[in-house]
Amino acid sequence: MLSLSLQEKEVAASVQSPSELKVRLKPADVPPFDKSASVDALYATISPVLGQLVYTTDSYDLVPGLLESFSWDYKTGAYILKLKKNLKFHNGREVTSKDLEFSLLRGFYSKKPSFFISFLNNIEGIENIKEDKKFVSGKVKGIKILDDRTVSVKLIKPNPSFLHSLARPYFSVVPQETFKSGYEMWKDVPIGAGTYKVDFFDEKNKTIRLKKLEAGNSNDKVITIYYGSEERPSDIEIATHGEGKDIVASKRAASLTSIYFNYNNAIAAEVQFRQAIHLAIDRKELSKGVEIYEPANEFLAQHLWGRARPKVKRDIKEAKEILKSLKGLDFSQTYEIPVFNGQVENKKYGLFAKKLEEQLAEIGLKIRLVNSSEKIFAKDNTTTLFRIVSLGADVADPLVLFGLLKGDESPLNPHFPKNNAKFNTLYDQAQVASTFDQRVMSVKSLSEYVHENVWMVPLFERKMMVSIDPKRVQSVGKQDGGLTFFLDRVTLR
Repeated sequence: MLSLSLQEKEVAASVQSPSELKVRLKPADVPPFDKSASVDALYATISPVLGQLVYTTDSYDLVPGLLESFSWDYKTGAYILKLKKNLKFHNGREVTSKDLEFSLLRGFYSKKPSFFISFLNNIEGIENIKEDKKFVSGKVKGIKILDDRTVSVKLIKPNPSFLHSLARPYFSVVPQETFKSGYEMWKDVPIGAGTYKVDFFDEKNKTIRLKKLEAGNSNDKVITIYYGSEERPSDIEIATHGEGKDIVASKRAASLTSIYFNYNNAIAAEVQFRQAIHLAIDRKELSKGVEIYEPANEFLAQHLWGRARPKVKRDIKEAKEILKSLKGLDFSQTYEIPVFNGQVENKKYGLFAKKLEEQLAEIGLKIRLVNSSEKIFAKDNTTTLFRIVSLGADVADPLVLFGLLKGDESPLNPHFPKNNAKFNTLYDQAQVASTFDQRVMSVKSLSEYVHENVWMVPLFERKMMVSIDPKRVQSVGKQDGGLTFFLDRVTLR
């Protein structure tokens, strides 16, 4: 483990270099580069280190990152991805096309649900490795190594957002030897080919320092990240509003917070129960007074295409009558509802929890929302009625989000009905839509189906919140990453 020397600790405590950006994350038990960390902390930390294969512009066009080029080969029906010349990992090893192959597949070796499945499950031959424990090059026929820097990727079905998915830092190129089994947990610290490397990691003091690399040499530009509960001076705080700091919110929603029902529970699996919850909620009240919250009426955020635009009404009387008609619901019991990354204990940003408890109490349902450290819901849980989940809203193609509502390996399982024939048919139709207009309409049909059957209940959209010290921060730069705040784009005074 990399750690601070005594001298480094003393210097860090007493002096702040003009080129040192100090960042405070929400207190957490796991390092922000851990797979189970909150997405805002995870992406902010790994983005400078791993870099991105490609970047998206404001209009969702793509520009090269660690890839020198990307193209579509009409003859073979495959994407051609070519790495930059002389690209090296921070451990000094040269990056090769085999590393790119590994990086596109590594999440499929994990024993736990992985978001690789939602975004990259469409690669031809991916089923050949789902029971494997160790990566072997050439096992997936859809990925072929063409030369030392180039691979071709062939998909089972068309996916216009495949390259856009590669813009996520989590899917960037990484060295296989730096991972534990399963390839989603680091042996020590993240190692990539980005412009910053991990200079040290002090797990006891919950501190990580990233140092910028220029032309292969280190200079004095550093980013110090702290995720402990103790107060420390900071220039930027992510996902919290620091005292004396100005809030910077993203233009578009970074995530959408909703109720996702436990379909392993007999009561929650009843559409009448879900309808009653839907009728009980006042979304405007839940988001009232919070500048980064906006009421959400459907599964997709406002800036995404393919929305159903359902009619939303609140009817306490009808909701009460529905609940009374259901069997098995204990009105004397207080049901505990887990919330991941919801800041339930925050007086401002977690106030929605108390309001939601009060709104459901109006129809006779007693609940208590509690913070949960578990990002993935236990599949063998049959007692919890539902949980509060925030899904990222920064995807280029909303069909990716609907892909989370199907399949045993989805990280949202069991929060959707299994093997729903109508949904699967609509999803398949959307996947093979030959024009963008057809894709929009097919995604809209999916949206309408999900809302008609109340698969989930939307609560509010949440923008990415960052608070900055205006005396230290001159500019946050171009922040177009949705859930990702790019620390390396910040300019200090």
